[in-house]
Amino acid sequence: MNGNNLKILIDGIIIDGKGSGPIKDQAIIIEGKKIKDIVKVDSILKNIKPAYTLYDLKGQYIMPGFIDTHTHVQMSVAQTEIQKFRENIPKKTLRAAFHAKNTFEAGFTSIRDLGAEYLIDLDLRDAINEGLLVGPRMFVSGYKIMPTGADFPMYAPEVKIEGQHVMDSPEAIKREVRTLLARGVDVVKVMTSGRTARATSSPDAYALSLEDTKIVVQEAHNQNKKVSAHAHGAKGIKIALQAGCDSLEHGTILDDQDIEIMLKNNVFLVPTLSYGRRIEQLGGKCDLPKYAIEKALRSRENRLKSFSKALKSGVKIALGSDSGMPFVNHGDNAFEAMSMVEAGMTVMQAIQSMTSCAAELIGISDKIGDITPGKLADIVIVDKNPLQDISVLNNKDNIKAVIKEGKIEIDRGLRFKEKA
Repeated sequence: MNGNNLKILIDGIIIDGKGSGPIKDQAIIIEGKKIKDIVKVDSILKNIKPAYTLYDLKGQYIMPGFIDTHTHVQMSVAQTEIQKFRENIPKKTLRAAFHAKNTFEAGFTSIRDLGAEYLIDLDLRDAINEGLLVGPRMFVSGYKIMPTGADFPMYAPEVKIEGQHVMDSPEAIKREVRTLLARGVDVVKVMTSGRTARATSSPDAYALSLEDTKIVVQEAHNQNKKVSAHAHGAKGIKIALQAGCDSLEHGTILDDQDIEIMLKNNVFLVPTLSYGRRIEQLGGKCDLPKYAIEKALRSRENRLKSFSKALKSGVKIALGSDSGMPFVNHGDNAFEAMSMVEAGMTVMQAIQSMTSCAAELIGISDKIGDITPGKLADIVIVDKNPLQDISVLNNKDNIKAVIKEGKIEIDRGLRFKEKA
């Protein structure tokens, strides 16, 4: 890793995250944390200052740092649910840090983490920001706003499970949202529908009512924080949209009216296709309970239809892998881009969904999301052409370097260029 804060990336092929075609024969000048300029290679080679370090990226691709807008770094695909509940907080925190680092090593310089118990996500975010750990820039929600029965299974009274937060009255909802905001969350996550991964939680039933969801939105928007809605079925989706939520996570059953509202109110869709696609790929080798497999595949069939409808209508779609769910590994986040391309996106649209579009959803497009002078130098160097095959982004061997705020944090063999 090179600590020099003056860098020039020479001769790479730029995919800028804004939808432009590949840009060649350009040099990216990085000073400190930001991209200072993008100029013709010939002009910069004639006027190189000795303090700059040059990197020869000929034949490699320069992309904005990737962004995943729906992760669960605290969750492990290798653990059963009861194991997760029984694990102590220090180990949960270390596990989350390990998963965040895996995600970062795959090129994801920013993530939005939606739903973590014990507020571990807030402290992990702060530790990364302080430089105590290497990891992605995190935007976190803390625990979810939800009623009893929407998410966690109900165990027998003698089975003591801590860390669950449920709210069953307007007063409790208001108190919990205000508590999260006071603790410093970046976004509030609300459940307006049940889940596909639970035996007794129905994705077709609403979770919080419209009145209760409006409380969440009012309190969050009052402090300029966005609201992310877990919404599968028609009831939950309509509640989320009518209440004014800023993004739909999953969005399994969308009708024309929903699409119209999303376009009018600039509501983003985060489709999270990876979980269902992985189960589909596994077929008979999937070791989930039968009910979970059936619900996931039924949800996938409906979600693909809604995804196609939203895509064709021009709804803004941001990549969200839902990493931490079964078979959705931290570090394989770009599998979601592959899944969206399989579902009808162009490769360039998928790249935008994990760069500029994702940055817009989070509310940080003035700082990151594309390669533009003046923005933070969050850059990923890729060894192969993702426009020909999006799957190259889901193989760490192809991720040659990860640069965050101008610092090369991951270096898998960058080439130095000798000065003339």
